[in-house]
Amino acid sequence: MNTGPYSEEKVRHYIETEFVPVKSQCFWDKRTDAMKQFDIVWTPTLIVHDATGKEHHRVVGFVPTDDFLAHLKLGKGKMHFNRFRFDDAIKELTAVTEQHPAAGPAAEAVFYLGVAKYWKSHDPKGLRWAYDALASRFPNSEWARRAEPYKQISS
Repeated sequence: MNTGPYSEEKVRHYIETEFVPVKSQCFWDKRTDAMKQFDIVWTPTLIVHDATGKEHHRVVGFVPTDDFLAHLKLGKGKMHFNRFRFDDAIKELTAVTEQHPAAGPAAEAVFYLGVAKYWKSHDPKGLRWAYDALASRFPNSEWARRAEPYKQISS
């Protein structure tokens, strides 16, 4: 992990403090055990999984530094979300939307943030918030289309 975003100090520091990084060589003519275990079909592949090995987020291909950091935080947010730890999920997803507002995964973070807010409070206004935020900031994204049913919720 020494090229692209990995070579930047802020990325290395974030990975070292928030994750247990694993790097593996990939050989396309003779797939390694790690490539088989994690279904690696292209590099680079970033996988965020928990201690049990359950995958929560995957990114295939090169992404710029800001997107890369946003993906890492989104992955942590989705891990907390999937484990019903909504306060932690909201914290991580908010970090994506505030610290990386123009990054590729920002729209997905907004969607999950709205759903996490709903699950935490059982107030559908969190879902409406997600729709409004996506419709205004990312109107052409698939995440805005996924949130479209929430526009029926009164604000």
